[in-house]
Amino acid sequence: MKPRQYICSSHTISGVVPGGTVASRHGFAARVQACAAVGYAGMCLHFRDYAEQRHAGMSDAELRTVLNINGMKHVSIEFLTDWFMDGEAGEIARRNEAIAFQAANAFGANVLNVGPDLAGRDIPIEIMRERFAALCGRAAIHGIAIALELVAWGNVREVDTALLMIDGVPNAGLVIDSWHIFRANVPLHHLKRIPAERVLCVQVNDAEAEPAGMLATDTMCRKLCGQGAFDLSAFVETLDAMGVQLPLSVEIISPEQSKRDLPEAASVSLASARRCFDLP
Repeated sequence: MKPRQYICSSHTISGVVPGGTVASRHGFAARVQACAAVGYAGMCLHFRDYAEQRHAGMSDAELRTVLNINGMKHVSIEFLTDWFMDGEAGEIARRNEAIAFQAANAFGANVLNVGPDLAGRDIPIEIMRERFAALCGRAAIHGIAIALELVAWGNVREVDTALLMIDGVPNAGLVIDSWHIFRANVPLHHLKRIPAERVLCVQVNDAEAEPAGMLATDTMCRKLCGQGAFDLSAFVETLDAMGVQLPLSVEIISPEQSKRDLPEAASVSLASARRCFDLP
């Protein structure tokens, strides 16, 4: 078996907790260099990050060069929400979608991660499916696949609904995140229903045995791999047995992680993942 490769999630290295006024408190080149220095082979970058870098004066070519000279072979984009909405929320989502497509083309990414309904708006699954297929159709024009994340408090949280969403859409797949799988109590053997080629992103992280309040709050309290209660070995072994051959994206979202300086944020996140998942 080839040595595992790892991707650094945008939140792992951003130096901020998601939902703030900026995508990162660290410079773009400094983040990429910190990831490369410890051995990350790629990054998942937020479309907000791309917009901020362009606003700061960096060109698409300059951004791509920073990734290339630092050996970032695996690059993806996150995290589009409300793509299924009408009205003002839908208009904002369309603008964000355009930025996300631009970011993917600039960074050389061919996968965009998106979320389901996270606000409990009781949108019929038929509407979700129709609008997801339309999103994928627009993405296909740009050579982009859409990866829908199973989210523990979203309206796509278990395997059957996820498979229904992507059925018949050739450039659609799924994001499988250990936090969401364990917090939603998805039995690991259910993952085996997913064709390996439909898994487009695997995210790894850890957490306490019991959530700290609401799931939407607890998701901001993740731990480094191996420092919580999740059976991460069984999680990754299940994906290995399915034939999923992807780099693992290390996504640590927590106040503690955001406070670390760049070298430490990169090194502890990757080192802890390697201790969990690399073969002896």
